[in-house]
Formats: sequence, C-alpha cells, structure tokens
Amino acid sequence: MSQRWEKLLLVAFAVAAIGLGFWGYARAGSDFTGDQIFNPAHVYVHFHDGHPGLEAARCLFSAVGLIRLYDLFQPGKAPWQLIVAQIAVPGIALFSAAQLFLLGVRKNLRKAMARHKARHTVICGLGAIGLQVVENLRGARQRVVAVDLVGDSAGAATCESSGVPVVQGDAKNRQVLVAAGIRRAQTAVVCTGSDSENIAIAMQIKALKMERPAHNAGKLQVLAEMRNDWLHKRLMASGRSALGSAQVDVRLFNTFTNAARMLIRQLHLPPAPEFEARTFIVAGFGAYSREIALHLVRLYPVAPGARLKILVIDEHADEARASFPAENPAAAELADFEFIAAKVEPGSTEMQRAVSAGLATCGPLLGVALALNEDEMSLCAALEMRSLLDRSGHLHTPVYARLQHYKQLGDLVRSTESLAAISDRLQIFGTLEETLNREVLFGSALDRFAQALHEDYRRRARDVVNPVADVEWHQLPELMKLSNRWRADHTPLLMELAGVRPVNGVKAPAVYALGSEEIERLAQLEHRRYTIERRIVAEHDAHINAWESLSEQEKDWNRRESARLPAIMAGLGVELHPQRTVRFYGRHLPAASEDLKAIAANSGRPYVDLIVDFDDADAVSAASRALALPFLSVWLFSREKPVELLGKRTQPPDALRAPLLQRANGWALRSRVALVE
Repeated sequence: MSQRWEKLLLVAFAVAAIGLGFWGYARAGSDFTGDQIFNPAHVYVHFHDGHPGLEAARCLFSAVGLIRLYDLFQPGKAPWQLIVAQIAVPGIALFSAAQLFLLGVRKNLRKAMARHKARHTVICGLGAIGLQVVENLRGARQRVVAVDLVGDSAGAATCESSGVPVVQGDAKNRQVLVAAGIRRAQTAVVCTGSDSENIAIAMQIKALKMERPAHNAGKLQVLAEMRNDWLHKRLMASGRSALGSAQVDVRLFNTFTNAARMLIRQLHLPPAPEFEARTFIVAGFGAYSREIALHLVRLYPVAPGARLKILVIDEHADEARASFPAENPAAAELADFEFIAAKVEPGSTEMQRAVSAGLATCGPLLGVALALNEDEMSLCAALEMRSLLDRSGHLHTPVYARLQHYKQLGDLVRSTESLAAISDRLQIFGTLEETLNREVLFGSALDRFAQALHEDYRRRARDVVNPVADVEWHQLPELMKLSNRWRADHTPLLMELAGVRPVNGVKAPAVYALGSEEIERLAQLEHRRYTIERRIVAEHDAHINAWESLSEQEKDWNRRESARLPAIMAGLGVELHPQRTVRFYGRHLPAASEDLKAIAANSGRPYVDLIVDFDDADAVSAASRALALPFLSVWLFSREKPVELLGKRTQPPDALRAPLLQRANGWALRSRVALVE
C-alpha cells in the first residue's frame, strides 16, 4: 500500500476514535465522572453547562484529552464508546509517533548509506527530466541517489516514497556531492533546469573525481543537460580540449536532440527510383521540429545529386522564414526549405489547405512529423494529417507524432488504424520515457559504435604515420566525439542509400564483403555527410572539397574507410545484407522469376524489394511466390486505389492479392511511380 493511502487510513481511524470519545461523553452527560482520576474539562463544564455549542466543545475537548491516558473507564460504569475510545485514541497517537520516528530514521539511514554506495547513478535536480531518469533507472534495477536543492519538493517526496535516498543541498557544493557518493558513482545526470548550473555542477564532479579517484570505481560518465542551442554549439565548437578526461566522460544532452535521433532511426527509405522520395514535412516549428530539420539536413537521406526539401507548416512561418536561415545559414543553403503559414491544430482548415498545397508541389514524401506543445493536440493533429495524406494517395507515408508522456494512448490509437495492412503509418516518438531511457541517455551502444569507428580511424592513421590523428577517445575534443556519434547514428540509413540493409541483434553476424560499386557509393555518401556536418557546425570553414575535386589518394582513404564498415558493424552484432530490387511490371516481368531464383541461390541472403503492378494478374501471381523470402518488402502500384484498402471486400477474396496486401510496405498511384522503362 502506498504511503498516501496509509496516511488516509490512519486519519480515518483517528477521526473514528475521537468520534467515539465525543459520542461517549455526549451520552454520559456533563456531570459524568466515572472513575476518572482527573479531567480538567469538568472544571470548564461547571461554569458553562447548558449551552449546546459549549457542550459540544466540552465533548470534543474531552475526547481529544484521552490521548494523555489520564482516564480509566470500566465496563458497566461508563458508556462502551468511552471504553473503546480510551484505548483507541492513545493507541493511534502512539502508532503515528512511532511511524514518524521510523520514517525519519529510515530517511536518515538512506542518506547516510548514500555516501558509501558504489557503481550507482547520482541525479542532480528533480524536475520533470530528473524524475523521469530516476523512474527509468529504477525500472532497470539501477541504484540511484538524488540531489535536490529543496528537500521537501514534490520530486524529493516522490523519490523518498520510492525508496530513493535524497540528499538536500546545492549540487555545486563539494560536500553535498560527496554525501551522494559521487566518488564511487558510475554515472551522474545533471538536470537542474539551468544550463549554467548544469555545466558548473558537471565541472565540480569532474574536479572531485580527478582529485581523489575512488579505488576500483571505474570511469565516471557525467551527462549534463544543455537546452540552449547557441551555447551548446559554442561549447562543442570552441577550443581543442575535451570536456572530460581519462577518469570522467562529460557529455551534453537534451531531449530535443534525443527525440530527433529517435525519429531518424525510425526512418526507412522507399525503393528508388520508383518510390524515391525527397521531401519531408514538418508541422509546427518549435524546438523539437527545428532539431528534426537539422538532423534531416545532416543525414541528407536522398540520392547523390538530389536535393532534400523540407516543407514547414507553422502559424508563425513568416517569422521562421526569416529567423531559421539567419540562425542556420548552412542548413538553409544545403536543403530547400519552404515555409507555409497555417495554424497546426485539429480541425484547422488552414492546415488542410496548406497540406493540400504542399502535396501538389512536393511529390513523394519521406515522412511527416508533428511536435506540438500538448500531447492530445499533437496526436489529434497527427490523425488528421494521416487522413489528409490518405485522401491524397500517400498511404505509406509515415506520420510521426511527438508525445511527451502518453505513449500508451498513442499506441492505442495506432492499434485502431484502418489500413493496418500497410505498417508504420502512424508512429509515436520522443516521449520522455524513451528519450531518457538508459540506452538512449547513456548511449552505450551508440558510443561503442562511435568508438569503434574512431579506433579504426586511429589504426589507419598509424599505418600512414600520422601521429596527430593517433588520439585516444577520451582525449578527443567534444566536437570530434559528437561527429563520431553522428556518423554512428547515420550509417544505417546511408547503408540503405548505398544498397545494403543492416539487420540488428544477430548473434553471430557474418561479415559481408561490399562490392566495388557499393564501396564507391558509400564512400561518396559518407564524404557528403561529413561535408554537410562541417558546414553546419563551422560555417566559416570554406576549405571543404566536393567528392569530384578530391585527389585519388583522398578518395582511396574514404573507400578503405567504407570497406571496413561491415567488419566493425559485425563486431557490434549488426549483419549486412545486399539489397536487390525485383520488378514485376512491364518489360521486367519475364525476367523477374529468374531474378528470384538467382536471389534464392545467393548465400548472402539479400534483402529484396518487390515492386508489383497490382493491376496485372500475371505480376501478382509471380510476386506472390516470393513471399517466403526471409528479408522482404513489398511495394504496390495501380491505376486506382485497391478496393481492399477502401474497406470493400471482394467476393470471394482474391487468394493472390490478399497476401501481397498484408505484406505491403506501400502503395501509390501508377501516375506517381517513376517506372523504369
């Protein structure tokens, strides 16, 4: 039972006990003495006897006075209510006092033990971010100690009720951190709500750890929340020194970046050229949406030579049209940004008109993201956006709704999807529970990949005798660490662009040997990614060459770097599969069956994209025989929307069409598909 219900139950018993005493004194009358040793209320009564209000006050005063154990009522001589009350009232008082005493002892004991904890996490700040981190870590069965400036805050009370020790005080104070056991901690999360406070606390933690490292405590990872984008960029780009050290890894984080990363990781590219998409719609252009736009530009999920387009729909689009390019000149130059002024909310005719106008000019879509201030509004607007896309024939275009808290509500709404045959049409991302979970927050898998990329770079640098590049991970400037993390984040989607599909979680992954064309394409894509990253982070750097202008030696360096990726990813449990497209339409149809036989005989188990003319019975029949392939996506096109997708059932159901629709990843009108002639 929770402490809240325990308190309510205790109050109810206390009221009942005093009520019995009141009832007993009222029945006995004002002259009742029984065998009482002494009751001072009787002196008061003799002067005021007869007045109803004062008589009630006498009864209440006497009932509360039972707590002193001065009265001794015996059966047969006093009302039964007084006999029960003389035991219940002091009993409840003693029980409450004992409970408060034990609660204080337990609280102080937890604080005392916090200093001697080891391999735990220290959370500095118990706002919404801090409380969510505490909850996530406790759910993962991690030991946690919290530090809060105000010991009786709502966050501190929540932690105490959950058994998490709370050290009261300013986390910039060395003694407060020592009391939280920071020297023996494994990780620390600093999220006070103030960027300057967070940095100051992180540096104090670093100084304490380096001053006297605890025996066998290991490396300490410190995560400091940084909400101000301008300050974050300055800290990342300035200087050559790292924030951390060999003993302390200091990293900056914010929920905007984590949410954008989660969306990018959910993104998958439709097969080119038939379903190739180059446009992404962002509805609502707040902090989350701006971060999503920047991540999309860094990733640049379009083929080499193509331009990425980002369509922004926002009530204040005119202001954003002026401010965003000024704040992010490189991003605005690298991608085509279009701003449409419209109020983004459920039932908004402005939003409907803006979406219709945008769809008329942007062609196939990579996706649509909504990140509004309120969860319910964001979810309802996402459902309306889903409906607008469906009416326009963009059935497979995913809609990403950012919810802060109510993921369960979002999942429930997803389960009611009318076109469940096409998966991932409505996706929820960016909840605090997910953006602050242990894996995303501490990024252990991401950092393993990033460090593996850096170690491979160091090894190749040593081969060409480049001591400047031979730097250990902890010595890297923060910008270089972040660059490796961005590369680790974006590599899976760049692999898809290069024609290779990663599969995660393989126990004994085989190392796939990239072909020369795949290596060349991946090297170009990675060079483009790095070029874009450098231009966004350091706009003043004008000495970045395009791929065509690189020397052959520089190109070979990039090729060798790309060729090493399969081995690096296999070491992390990621297996690569070549991506092949089989076309069941037009002149390609006769050769499609032979292509499938060759794929089935391939020991590399390719990932196959089937592109099927859903109007052609022969194409449907031939494609249905490929559904047994282990790695497969199905893309359909037809002159009209299939009746099955409209909720109309054919009588009897088509035995060949139905399985293809159930496995379909997307459908489009024939007029919108770039058929290969």
